[in-house]
Amino acid sequence: MPIAFIFDCGATNLRIVAMDHHGKLLAVHHIANNTQQGEEATDYHIWDIDEIWSKLMTCAKQTLAQLTPEQRQDIVGISVTTFGVDGAIFDKHGKQLYPIISWKCPRTQPIMQALGDYLDVEKLYQRNGVGHYSFNTLFKLLWLKQHKPELYAQAESFLFISSILTYRLTGVQSTDRTMAGTSMMTNIASDSWDSEVLDVLGLTANHFPPMKSAGEKIGTLLPTLAEELGLSADISVLSCGHDTQFAIFGSGAGYNQPVLSSGTWEILMARTQQAKPEWQYVKDGLTIEFDSQAGYFNPGVQWVSSGIMEWLGKRFFSDVAGTADYYPTMINEGSQVPAGSNGLKLVGNFDGTSQQTGSIEGLSMHTQRGEIYRAGLEYMAHRLKAGLEVLQQVGQFNAESIICVGGGSKNGLWNQIRADVLNRPIDVVDMSETTVLGAAMFTLTGAGVFENIEQAQQAMKPALKRMEPSGDVRVYQS
Repeated sequence: MPIAFIFDCGATNLRIVAMDHHGKLLAVHHIANNTQQGEEATDYHIWDIDEIWSKLMTCAKQTLAQLTPEQRQDIVGISVTTFGVDGAIFDKHGKQLYPIISWKCPRTQPIMQALGDYLDVEKLYQRNGVGHYSFNTLFKLLWLKQHKPELYAQAESFLFISSILTYRLTGVQSTDRTMAGTSMMTNIASDSWDSEVLDVLGLTANHFPPMKSAGEKIGTLLPTLAEELGLSADISVLSCGHDTQFAIFGSGAGYNQPVLSSGTWEILMARTQQAKPEWQYVKDGLTIEFDSQAGYFNPGVQWVSSGIMEWLGKRFFSDVAGTADYYPTMINEGSQVPAGSNGLKLVGNFDGTSQQTGSIEGLSMHTQRGEIYRAGLEYMAHRLKAGLEVLQQVGQFNAESIICVGGGSKNGLWNQIRADVLNRPIDVVDMSETTVLGAAMFTLTGAGVFENIEQAQQAMKPALKRMEPSGDVRVYQS
């Protein structure tokens, strides 16, 4: 029974997961992850890679302890998934020169605001399609160039977190293609690094180790690590990288199939064969990343979601907040309200990420809190509809259904409202580990268990529960 061994480096939790070729989770162990304070300012955030590595090794040993001796021998491949953009510079001896600047760190905000001093912002977006967020890799490297010039001058290579971990596993430096696609330093047309960006950074393509596609072999497990873990030194370590791409693939999505990841934020992405970034979509938060398969793309839009619903919940359902009755009470009371929330509407912007504000229209002394809750769900569903329209225009496709994953997918009322507002079925993934599942598909394919990645996806994809549009469609379409 071939097994994939996945290092999952999340911003909240570090995990090691063992998964078989049927997509069954065999063993897992996790430890909380956390940033450390940067030395220059109290509000600076860095990742301590030694701390992360130590915790992951503890997780690995604990996960292996849950497997039988036969199962440990069945491990055929190891890969790493993590969040995007973050990484570090290394010198010619392979020594890390400066801590990993976290995506949480505010130090790059002034750099982002001054981007127009370095590059034509509109043309840059048209070349790489990556939205302008202060945590992008480009801004971190510009900060290092400006504030740590002596260290920057010594840089021989830049590695993303996933590649730092595979470097420690194998002794081989590489670049996960899915991570490169988050950096704001690539070019969609060439499917590689953007030469104008590299010129601004004073770097060349040689500063970035060879790019590896998902499932491509990086190397084998170092003998010292193999001995420490009790594993074979012949086990292949294969490229994976950015967690979003593997969550999409692990959900079972094919091309032109939108996937909604619903949590504090909602991220709507699709796997497309073409994606043309247009400047007009910047205001919609459109970003385009490299797909898990070379030559394809993941256009996506995002907005604050459950964060807004929690804000409503804590203010109007404070009597049950923090109890087991919290979500059932909101959903039950919202279910008693007809489609359209009796004329109640949320309008404007409630996410708190800009100077824009929102309001609740249609309030009266007779308004019930269930109406406000349902109006919030309808507001979020219309945000989803607007995002889908952008995605379809950019990817030039027409979605027949939406796959939904994440904590927000567990709310049956919300799923029904989504289906009715979109007038499309919502397919809810019956598994919480889609990122690890997607990574395992590529790991096992790269290790030769499956002939191709499509076969792996077909064999391992999770079950879906479909929510069809109801008769309330006519209310939202009028």
